Amino acid sequence: MNCLSAMFKYLLYFLNLVFVAGGIMMIVIGSIMVSSIGTFGSFSDSVNAQTIPISIIVIGCVIFIVAFFGCCGTIRENACCTTIYAVCMFILFALQLALSIWIFVENDNFLGKMNNLVETAWKQNDSANGYPMDALQLSFKCCGKEGFADYNGNVPASCCGYSDRSRTCEQAIYMTRPPCRTEFNNFWSSNTDLIRWSSLIIALFEFGIFVISCCLASAMRKQRSG
Repeated sequence: MNCLSAMFKYLLYFLNLVFVAGGIMMIVIGSIMVSSIGTFGSFSDSVNAQTIPISIIVIGCVIFIVAFFGCCGTIRENACCTTIYAVCMFILFALQLALSIWIFVENDNFLGKMNNLVETAWKQNDSANGYPMDALQLSFKCCGKEGFADYNGNVPASCCGYSDRSRTCEQAIYMTRPPCRTEFNNFWSSNTDLIRWSSLIIALFEFGIFVISCCLASAMRKQRSG
Protein backbone atom coordinates (compact mmCIF):
# COMPACT_ATOMS: atom_id res chain seq x y z
CA MET A 1 0.00 0.00 0.00
CA ASN A 2 1.47 3.38 -1.01
CA CYS A 3 1.87 6.38 1.25
CA LEU A 4 -1.41 8.06 0.16
CA SER A 5 -3.43 4.87 0.66
CA ALA A 6 -1.88 4.33 4.08
CA MET A 7 -2.78 7.91 5.04
CA PHE A 8 -6.41 7.39 3.97
CA LYS A 9 -6.50 4.08 5.84
CA TYR A 10 -5.31 5.50 9.17
CA LEU A 11 -7.44 8.61 8.78
CA LEU A 12 -10.44 6.35 8.23
CA TYR A 13 -9.52 4.45 11.39
CA PHE A 14 -9.50 7.68 13.35
CA LEU A 15 -12.82 8.90 11.94
CA ASN A 16 -14.37 5.50 12.60
CA LEU A 17 -13.35 5.73 16.25
CA VAL A 18 -15.05 9.13 16.44
CA PHE A 19 -18.01 7.66 14.58
CA VAL A 20 -18.29 4.73 17.00
CA ALA A 21 -18.16 7.20 19.91
CA GLY A 22 -20.94 9.22 18.21
CA GLY A 23 -23.08 6.09 17.88
CA ILE A 24 -22.55 5.24 21.54
CA MET A 25 -23.39 8.83 22.51
CA MET A 26 -26.68 8.65 20.57
CA ILE A 27 -27.57 5.35 22.25
CA VAL A 28 -26.84 6.87 25.67
CA ILE A 29 -28.86 10.04 24.95
CA GLY A 30 -31.82 8.01 23.67
CA SER A 31 -31.65 5.65 26.65
CA ILE A 32 -31.55 8.54 29.14
CA MET A 33 -34.57 10.12 27.44
CA VAL A 34 -36.52 6.83 27.52
CA SER A 35 -35.57 6.38 31.17
CA SER A 36 -36.65 9.95 31.99
CA ILE A 37 -40.01 9.45 30.29
CA GLY A 38 -40.41 6.34 32.45
CA THR A 39 -43.94 5.28 33.32
CA PHE A 40 -45.40 8.13 31.27
CA GLY A 41 -44.68 5.88 28.28
CA SER A 42 -47.68 3.77 29.28
CA PHE A 43 -50.06 6.65 28.47
CA SER A 44 -51.70 5.84 25.12
CA ASP A 45 -51.20 9.34 23.63
CA SER A 46 -47.51 9.43 24.60
CA VAL A 47 -46.36 7.45 21.55
CA ASN A 48 -45.06 10.69 19.97
CA ALA A 49 -42.98 11.33 23.09
CA GLN A 50 -41.26 7.97 22.67
CA THR A 51 -40.70 8.16 18.91
CA ILE A 52 -37.65 10.43 18.92
CA PRO A 53 -35.65 8.72 21.72
CA ILE A 54 -36.33 5.26 20.27
CA SER A 55 -35.34 6.49 16.79
CA ILE A 56 -32.13 7.95 18.27
CA ILE A 57 -31.29 4.59 19.90
CA VAL A 58 -31.93 2.69 16.64
CA ILE A 59 -29.81 5.13 14.59
CA GLY A 60 -27.04 4.95 17.22
CA CYS A 61 -27.03 1.14 17.03
CA VAL A 62 -26.90 1.21 13.21
CA ILE A 63 -24.04 3.73 13.30
CA PHE A 64 -22.09 1.57 15.75
CA ILE A 65 -22.58 -1.61 13.68
CA VAL A 66 -21.70 0.06 10.36
CA ALA A 67 -18.57 1.68 11.85
CA PHE A 68 -17.47 -1.65 13.35
CA PHE A 69 -17.79 -3.51 10.06
CA GLY A 70 -16.16 -0.59 8.27
CA CYS A 71 -13.09 -0.99 10.47
CA CYS A 72 -13.01 -4.73 9.67
CA GLY A 73 -13.27 -4.04 5.92
CA THR A 74 -10.48 -1.49 6.09
CA ILE A 75 -8.19 -3.87 7.98
CA ARG A 76 -8.66 -6.49 5.27
CA GLU A 77 -7.95 -3.85 2.60
CA ASN A 78 -10.80 -5.15 0.47
CA ALA A 79 -11.91 -2.62 -2.19
CA CYS A 80 -15.37 -4.19 -2.56
CA CYS A 81 -16.08 -4.14 1.19
CA THR A 82 -14.76 -0.59 1.46
CA THR A 83 -17.02 0.51 -1.41
CA ILE A 84 -20.07 -1.10 0.22
CA TYR A 85 -19.10 0.59 3.46
CA ALA A 86 -18.89 3.96 1.64
CA VAL A 87 -22.37 3.44 0.16
CA CYS A 88 -23.79 2.56 3.61
CA MET A 89 -22.10 5.64 5.03
CA PHE A 90 -23.64 7.89 2.38
CA ILE A 91 -27.10 6.46 3.12
CA LEU A 92 -26.54 7.09 6.84
CA PHE A 93 -25.34 10.61 6.07
CA ALA A 94 -28.51 11.33 4.05
CA LEU A 95 -30.77 9.94 6.80
CA GLN A 96 -28.89 11.73 9.57
CA LEU A 97 -28.96 15.03 7.68
CA ALA A 98 -32.69 14.61 7.00
CA LEU A 99 -33.27 13.97 10.72
CA SER A 100 -31.29 17.08 11.68
CA ILE A 101 -33.13 19.28 9.18
CA TRP A 102 -36.50 17.87 10.25
CA ILE A 103 -35.77 18.60 13.93
CA PHE A 104 -34.56 22.13 13.10
CA VAL A 105 -37.65 22.89 10.97
CA GLU A 106 -40.25 21.13 13.13
CA ASN A 107 -38.81 21.93 16.56
CA ASP A 108 -41.40 24.56 17.54
CA ASN A 109 -44.24 22.47 16.16
CA PHE A 110 -42.96 19.41 18.03
CA LEU A 111 -42.68 21.32 21.33
CA GLY A 112 -46.26 22.51 20.79
CA LYS A 113 -47.40 18.90 20.40
CA MET A 114 -45.60 17.98 23.63
CA ASN A 115 -47.46 20.79 25.42
CA ASN A 116 -50.72 19.44 23.98
CA LEU A 117 -49.76 16.03 25.34
CA VAL A 118 -49.70 17.44 28.87
CA GLU A 119 -53.08 19.08 28.21
CA THR A 120 -54.51 15.75 27.04
CA ALA A 121 -53.09 13.95 30.07
CA TRP A 122 -54.74 16.52 32.36
CA LYS A 123 -58.13 16.23 30.65
CA GLN A 124 -58.02 12.42 30.72
CA ASN A 125 -56.70 12.17 34.27
CA ASP A 126 -59.16 9.62 35.63
CA SER A 127 -59.24 5.94 36.59
CA ALA A 128 -60.63 4.94 33.18
CA ASN A 129 -57.45 6.26 31.52
CA GLY A 130 -55.08 5.08 34.26
CA TYR A 131 -54.39 8.55 35.71
CA PRO A 132 -51.83 9.70 33.10
CA MET A 133 -50.92 12.75 35.21
CA ASP A 134 -49.66 10.38 37.89
CA ALA A 135 -47.28 8.84 35.38
CA LEU A 136 -46.15 12.30 34.25
CA GLN A 137 -45.66 13.55 37.81
CA LEU A 138 -43.72 10.45 38.84
CA SER A 139 -41.47 10.57 35.77
CA PHE A 140 -40.70 14.31 35.81
CA LYS A 141 -41.07 15.05 39.54
CA CYS A 142 -43.60 17.78 38.88
CA CYS A 143 -47.09 18.60 40.15
CA GLY A 144 -50.20 19.73 38.28
CA LYS A 145 -50.53 21.11 34.79
CA GLU A 146 -49.64 24.68 35.86
CA GLY A 147 -48.75 23.87 39.47
CA PHE A 148 -50.05 22.16 42.61
CA ALA A 149 -52.87 24.75 42.89
CA ASP A 150 -54.59 23.02 39.94
CA TYR A 151 -55.73 20.31 42.35
CA ASN A 152 -57.56 22.74 44.67
CA GLY A 153 -56.12 21.16 47.81
CA ASN A 154 -56.62 17.52 46.69
CA VAL A 155 -53.00 16.95 45.70
CA PRO A 156 -52.39 13.34 44.62
CA ALA A 157 -49.64 11.18 46.09
CA SER A 158 -47.75 11.20 42.78
CA CYS A 159 -46.88 14.87 43.35
CA CYS A 160 -44.69 13.64 46.21
CA GLY A 161 -43.24 10.78 44.19
CA TYR A 162 -45.51 8.10 45.69
CA SER A 163 -46.95 5.53 43.29
CA ASP A 164 -49.52 4.44 45.91
CA ARG A 165 -52.51 6.76 45.41
CA SER A 166 -53.77 6.06 48.95
CA ARG A 167 -50.82 7.87 50.50
CA THR A 168 -51.00 11.53 51.53
CA CYS A 169 -48.75 14.01 49.76
CA GLU A 170 -47.06 16.37 52.22
CA GLN A 171 -47.34 20.10 51.56
CA ALA A 172 -43.62 20.62 52.15
CA ILE A 173 -42.92 18.36 49.15
CA TYR A 174 -45.56 19.26 46.59
CA MET A 175 -45.07 23.01 47.05
CA THR A 176 -41.51 22.65 45.77
CA ARG A 177 -42.51 20.69 42.66
CA PRO A 178 -42.50 22.63 39.34
CA PRO A 179 -45.53 22.67 36.97
CA CYS A 180 -45.60 19.63 34.69
CA ARG A 181 -46.15 21.69 31.55
CA THR A 182 -42.98 23.71 32.24
CA GLU A 183 -40.90 20.69 33.25
CA PHE A 184 -42.03 18.60 30.27
CA ASN A 185 -41.39 21.46 27.84
CA ASN A 186 -37.92 22.14 29.32
CA PHE A 187 -37.07 18.44 29.04
CA TRP A 188 -37.90 18.31 25.33
CA SER A 189 -36.46 21.73 24.56
CA SER A 190 -33.03 20.89 26.02
CA ASN A 191 -32.94 17.39 24.54
CA THR A 192 -34.03 18.38 21.03
CA ASP A 193 -31.31 21.06 21.00
CA LEU A 194 -28.75 18.41 21.93
CA ILE A 195 -30.10 15.93 19.36
CA ARG A 196 -30.27 18.32 16.41
CA TRP A 197 -26.74 19.70 16.88
CA SER A 198 -25.16 16.33 17.64
CA SER A 199 -27.00 14.81 14.64
CA LEU A 200 -25.66 17.54 12.38
CA ILE A 201 -22.09 17.06 13.62
CA ILE A 202 -22.31 13.28 13.22
CA ALA A 203 -23.73 13.75 9.70
CA LEU A 204 -20.67 15.81 8.78
CA PHE A 205 -18.41 13.05 10.10
CA GLU A 206 -20.38 10.52 8.06
CA PHE A 207 -19.85 12.56 4.91
CA GLY A 208 -16.13 12.84 5.65
CA ILE A 209 -15.90 9.08 6.14
CA PHE A 210 -17.81 8.53 2.88
CA VAL A 211 -15.33 10.67 0.92
CA ILE A 212 -12.29 9.04 2.50
CA SER A 213 -13.77 5.54 2.00
CA CYS A 214 -14.27 6.27 -1.71
CA CYS A 215 -10.68 7.50 -2.01
CA LEU A 216 -9.36 4.45 -0.17
CA ALA A 217 -11.41 2.03 -2.29
CA SER A 218 -10.12 3.74 -5.44
CA ALA A 219 -6.52 3.46 -4.20
CA MET A 220 -7.04 -0.25 -3.40
CA ARG A 221 -8.36 -0.91 -6.93
CA LYS A 222 -5.43 0.92 -8.51
CA GLN A 223 -2.99 -1.05 -6.38
CA ARG A 224 -4.56 -4.38 -7.36
CA SER A 225 -4.73 -3.47 -11.06
CA GLY A 226 -1.18 -2.20 -10.98
